[in-house]
Amino acid sequence: MKNLSVLALAALSPALTLAHYHFPHLIINNQVTGAHEYVREHDNGYMPSWDDGRFLDSNDLRCNKGSENHRTQPKTAKVVAGKDVVGFATNVQAEIQHPGPLQIYMSKAPGDVRDYDGSGEWFKVYQLGHRDGSTEDKAWLSWGQKQFKFALPAEIPAGQYLMRIEHIATHQPYKGREFFLQCAHLQVESSYTGAKPANTFKIPGVYKRDQAFFQYDSWAKPQPKTCPMPGPAMWPNNNNFNKML
Repeated sequence: MKNLSVLALAALSPALTLAHYHFPHLIINNQVTGAHEYVREHDNGYMPSWDDGRFLDSNDLRCNKGSENHRTQPKTAKVVAGKDVVGFATNVQAEIQHPGPLQIYMSKAPGDVRDYDGSGEWFKVYQLGHRDGSTEDKAWLSWGQKQFKFALPAEIPAGQYLMRIEHIATHQPYKGREFFLQCAHLQVESSYTGAKPANTFKIPGVYKRDQAFFQYDSWAKPQPKTCPMPGPAMWPNNNNFNKML
């Protein structure tokens, strides 16, 4: 019986692996770069994080568990604000099969991004929610997708940045969540000299259990027609909200 149980688990393991995903590939102008070539690896594998909500208050919320162990390994990609299209691709072209919002945040490093721990200010540059009037699984715009790209706004000041992708699965029972996230290294060329990005925040600190998104019950009956989006407003505008490239 014990051997049969082991065999049964082994048979299930490919399906369990495919149900989870990470984002090791940076995309620059439709070119998918090598795994972890410009993206920090982490020590969490394919597994999501939640830890009964404690993850919201952890420094691991920045770039995932153990990412600091790999911060010097990726190269830093040169991109141009207002010109280049950037983004992330999943591992082995895995399609996201979990409902929930996806967002991309950026944080300017005080120096070399390879030395940066993400403790500074962050701002949101991209977000995908759900189609109007439905929060069913396939109504989420990230559902079934394996690449997420956006036009880098012209209003990004020059410098080196962490660019962080985050998908939050809402399918856990009731108000549980699953976080999948990763960070890339960017060197942004820019002629922008205007105001600094607004609506900035710290990670951790951006999320609290009492916020509307974390109070949303994905198992409520009848199912809610809308889900509040997590995090502050985007910089510099909403042009990259629910936009697929």
